[in-house]
Amino acid sequence: MNLLSKSFGTALDTEFLFSEYYIHSRRRVFKQLIQALLYENTISYREQVLAENRIEFSIQGVSTSGDPVIYRCTGYRRASFGRVELSVEPVMRLCADEINEIESVRQFLTEIAASFTIAVEFLERFIQELEHTLANDAAALFYANHRYLRVISPGDSCLLRHMAYDDIESNLLKAHPYHPCYKSRIGFDALDNRHYGPEFSPEIKLIWLAIRKSHCLAIASPSLNEAAFYHQQLGDQLIEFTQLLGSYSVNADSYLLMPVHPWQWLNQLLPLYTADIHAQHIILLGEGAQPYCPQQSIRTLTNKHHPENFYVKLALNIVNTSTSRGLAEHTIANAPVISDWLHQIVSGDSYLAETLKTIVLREVKAISFSSNAEAIASGKIACLWRESLHLYLADGEQAIPFSGLTEVDRDRRPLIDDWAAHYGVREWLGQLLKVCVLPLIRLLYAHGVAMESHAQNMMLIHKDGWPTRVALKDFHDGVRFIPDQVTHSEILSSLWATPQQHLATNSSSYICAGDPEDVKNYLYSAFFSMNLSEVALFFDLHFNVSETLFWDLVVERILGYQRDFPDQQQQFELYNLQSEYVIVEAHTKRRLQNESSVRINRVKNPLFTGHLFKTPTVIKEVCHHE
Repeated sequence: MNLLSKSFGTALDTEFLFSEYYIHSRRRVFKQLIQALLYENTISYREQVLAENRIEFSIQGVSTSGDPVIYRCTGYRRASFGRVELSVEPVMRLCADEINEIESVRQFLTEIAASFTIAVEFLERFIQELEHTLANDAAALFYANHRYLRVISPGDSCLLRHMAYDDIESNLLKAHPYHPCYKSRIGFDALDNRHYGPEFSPEIKLIWLAIRKSHCLAIASPSLNEAAFYHQQLGDQLIEFTQLLGSYSVNADSYLLMPVHPWQWLNQLLPLYTADIHAQHIILLGEGAQPYCPQQSIRTLTNKHHPENFYVKLALNIVNTSTSRGLAEHTIANAPVISDWLHQIVSGDSYLAETLKTIVLREVKAISFSSNAEAIASGKIACLWRESLHLYLADGEQAIPFSGLTEVDRDRRPLIDDWAAHYGVREWLGQLLKVCVLPLIRLLYAHGVAMESHAQNMMLIHKDGWPTRVALKDFHDGVRFIPDQVTHSEILSSLWATPQQHLATNSSSYICAGDPEDVKNYLYSAFFSMNLSEVALFFDLHFNVSETLFWDLVVERILGYQRDFPDQQQQFELYNLQSEYVIVEAHTKRRLQNESSVRINRVKNPLFTGHLFKTPTVIKEVCHHE
């Protein structure tokens, strides 16, 4: 592919804006936006209880002409952490005796500004992220569905349920089910989105650079064979690139090879790093020969022809959902260390390794380049490599991302419909909760580690649809713990602390905590209140399993574990998962307020039981014989 030109293809047409998919995406954006604003108490509103626990929500505003405006919608408060779920009916706008469906994000946010607790300087940014999300999502739905427009038969390979793991990863359309800016991708234009968005099934060739060692941080796991690693990544191109580097008037031994995303090379490196390129701190080697496919996260890529090879995660530096998708230097330094630490914890714990057979996908190598230009933030040029799931799958095992468990397939049936029907809904769900809940509470109780296991960071392993175990990933900034309260803490002696400069722009991004409640709540924010909450709602809507019953089943798994390991009583109390209230992150507020603002929610815990498991007191019976 010529790096300086792209085929415009369908990026210039507007047909998708007049399709049913645009209406669907617009309603979804508004639904997730208003749900989040209500749930996180970000706006003033009124609610009126209707029949069957339904609630009518009213949000007042003022039009540009000064007329009063009311936005009205209906929904209910869920058993899952009190989250708000709006009904499928569209949100209506009432103004000057006219009632119309809400259509404009900008109009909505502008008209309710008086009751909207948002920093003024963030309002325009937020509007643009929502509008980008709407356009990107509508385009993705339109072209994905037109690609599969023919009649789908039960054995059609176009159905997600018949795809291999890597194809499911790249073909999931839903993205974040809670955050309203779920496909904002600020930095991409419409053409970039078509070329690099996973929904469009692109084949991406990495751009390989040689970077001067004196300007970079490079960390690798001791388990990694560097020579074999680079041969796997480049094959015969390794010789070609080595020879090309040798043709420059530089000492080739003073350089490391690393890839960057083609979008980043064109849009950030060339315009921003010209001095480093001119000084040969960065040398362009060329385009890699091996094609890659983006996973759900866009910047993590799978080798298309050799999926068993390492995944590569790149510092793409676009803004999506809550944050800029870079790779900060301290997270690069910590990635292999944390991975090896977790690997030792799991491999040394017979319950995790043998009973639950938990998989930890290690981040084995990471590189970050630092520029002489102080205005350029560190971590803009960075990458890390993660083990492939395929290295761990046994014969007969297959995998699916946890986000796929709540996906409706292209034939409008739940992707997991056949599995639930075959094994029985309650039996299948019970097994799912067993294999996903137990590893995470084991890591918390026995080892003091909370995992950020949202639906993209956890994969379900199954045999013919029956859940068998899980795989966990994304550890460089996706764990939280108290350093002196974890096992194998000696491995963590080389960890980099989170810089204050980083916390100033992302106050919730740190791994070392000082309070057990902080550790526990970290697990709640990702795994319970987001990941499992979506599964709970899905089973309520599609399989007639109430959310209350769902959380009762989760509590059964936790209490069962506590009965099996009474020696961990102190940890059960230290990390009390059955407290009446928990603190979870207010994800949308991250786009509305500055980093010094409080952006958390104290919410009712559906796992609250009113008591902790207590080790029973053993009373010896004395028998008197006459």
